[in-house]
Amino acid sequence: MATSQHLSPKFVVGVGSLLLALVAMWVAALTSGYPDRYPLHSWPAVLTGRLRRELPRRDSLTAAWGVLAGWSVLVSVLHFGGILYDIYTELPWWDLLTHAMGGTGVAAVLGLTFRRSTLRAPLWVVPAVLAIGAGFEVYEFLFKRFWHYWTLAFYIEDTIVDLVVNTCGAAVFALATTVYRRHVDPVLAPPDDSVVVADGDGEPAGDDLQHDDARTADAGDADSE
Repeated sequence: MATSQHLSPKFVVGVGSLLLALVAMWVAALTSGYPDRYPLHSWPAVLTGRLRRELPRRDSLTAAWGVLAGWSVLVSVLHFGGILYDIYTELPWWDLLTHAMGGTGVAAVLGLTFRRSTLRAPLWVVPAVLAIGAGFEVYEFLFKRFWHYWTLAFYIEDTIVDLVVNTCGAAVFALATTVYRRHVDPVLAPPDDSVVVADGDGEPAGDDLQHDDARTADAGDADSE
């Protein structure tokens, strides 16, 4: 429901964030590595399908999702603990820490969900995370009230800083992925980039990247070209 604050000059923050989200997503879609075979609205189903197949595997993929889950819990604890104990006020850098970690975590979710394209060209996650962060700023503008008590200048500054730090966190993930690809496991991305759209249960399969032995072990759940 619109309030006087929503109709105040602070309206530019909400509109600006919305426009930035649209532009950033457009840039991501044009960036090499973007999983353009999957419509944006299908991404939650792709992620759900991956989790359902990969969590029970008890291998490195399960461990990777476990680490990411732990990372998410840590970010949540730092964020809500910061609110509960007023740490955000006492330590201004706390906000930078949580946003940077959040940006890295979101990038990791995208990277694990679309492993094939991300390992080959991880840069697309940077504008994608910027788009998601800007979308979250729109959510805060519409449904939160804390910014009602801020000046326009501070609101603009806080939004810009949050988005920059989020994006830097995503850039760290993209850099780490590049290092991993070049120095740890360069065989993860085979030359053939053909990807399965659905597995046996009809859910989107994501652009699976797995070793040959992993494919053999998963023959019962094999993808069809």
